[in-house]
Order: sequence, then C-alpha cells, then structure tokens
Amino acid sequence: MAFYYLTMDMPMTRMMNKWRLSASFFLLFSSLLFAEEPTTTASVQLSAFEASYNVLRSGKKHGEAKRYLKTTEQGYELGYSSDISWLIFEDKRSEQSFFTVKEGRIQPSRYVMQRTGSGPNRYYELNLNWDSKELRVEKSKKLKAVQWNEQWLDPLSYHNQLALDLKAGNTEFVYQVLNRHGDERKYSYKVAGEEWLSLPYGKVKTIRIERTGTSADKQVLAWVAPELDYLLVRLWQAEDNVEQFDIQLATFKAAE
Repeated sequence: MAFYYLTMDMPMTRMMNKWRLSASFFLLFSSLLFAEEPTTTASVQLSAFEASYNVLRSGKKHGEAKRYLKTTEQGYELGYSSDISWLIFEDKRSEQSFFTVKEGRIQPSRYVMQRTGSGPNRYYELNLNWDSKELRVEKSKKLKAVQWNEQWLDPLSYHNQLALDLKAGNTEFVYQVLNRHGDERKYSYKVAGEEWLSLPYGKVKTIRIERTGTSADKQVLAWVAPELDYLLVRLWQAEDNVEQFDIQLATFKAAE
C-alpha cells in the first residue's frame, strides 16, 4: 500500500530519508496484494474512474493525491500521482501500471514510477513478459535472474486485485508483490468489519481492512467503498503510536 513518514523530533537527515509517499497507496493497501483460494470469473470488467484525495497528518492537509483507471487496447492503465509538502520538504511522484485480467487475476505487464522533490530524483521500471516468463527491471530493461512466480503483482496493480478478491467474497488475503527493484515481498490483510466514514467526499459505507503480520508498533488500515466499486476511500498508518499519514477521498468521478 506506500506511505510517507513524518516524525517531528527526528534528526533532519533522517527526516529527509523518511519523508516519502508511496503512490502505491493502499495498502494504499501502499503498502495490500493474491487472495488465498480466490473465486475467479471467466470475464471481469473493471470500472474506469478518476479520484482525488487529501493527504493529512494530525488533521492538517499536506498535499493531494490522484488516482485513475482507464481502458487501453491491451487491457487497463492504473495511474497515481501525488504532490506533498511539509516544512522544507517536497515530494512529487507518479506511477503507472499496465495490466490485463485473466480469469479474475491481474497480470501486470509494465510498471513505472518517477519521483522528484527533496533529495535525489528517482526512476523505477518493471517489465513482465508472461509468455517468456521474464522479468526486466530499470530503465535499461535489464533481465533479472529470479524464479518466475505466476502470482506476482506490481506495487500499484495489486490494489485492483484486492477489489476483485473482495467482490469474490474473500476476507483474508496474501499477495506476492514486486517492489520497485523487482524483489518479491509478501503482504497479508484481513477484513476487519464494516464502518460508516465521513470524508471530504461525503458520508460513505465502507469495509475496513487491516494489514496483518507486521510488528506490534506499526498499524496500517484501509477502507474501501462497495458502492464505489470497492474504491479505496481512506488509508491510515501509524508507527510507534504516532500517526504517519491519513489519506481521505475528496472527489470521485466514474468514467462515462
């Protein structure tokens, strides 16, 4: 799901290293990802949309984020961008994931992330060839020597896999996600209940999802709205009992 960290009393250099927002939100699941024994469907259609979010910390707005999903000739494009500032720090980034859906499973083909702002600029790229079972990384598309995994998802497209798995009625999830360097990471989540939220967007009924298997000093919570096709509407993280960020849905538009 993907977070930025701000701790008021940390040394300046450490604060710069910690200041980041992973476009991957959720969770923005920014840190969620293949449901165990999922229910699949032969034909799955995802709903195109555009959404914007307020990025908060301790109730104060520090920036905005946007997400969209649109169809392409090959499948789908999921995008994310954010513009965050706090004191002298600034973080701007964008992410795109290109993928298809096969029998209820997301199959990412390309992922790109670019980041500018305080500290060094960054560029990451993943390319997955499902026919030759090759993973290539970086702008040079260097072949990565790693055993192919049919369950791989990229740092952004797994958000849509979560939505598909929730639609299928699953309540516990384990995902195999490639990070920006092409290394595999495992994320576990569970449905924790239903909850009404009052957001900048308005009042909406949600499903609350909790990340599991993390250290006791870290909490990651996400809320999705079934009425908005299981869109992520809020993401919250705390560490050492200190709130790190709170991302809340501000606007939503379904594509025509």
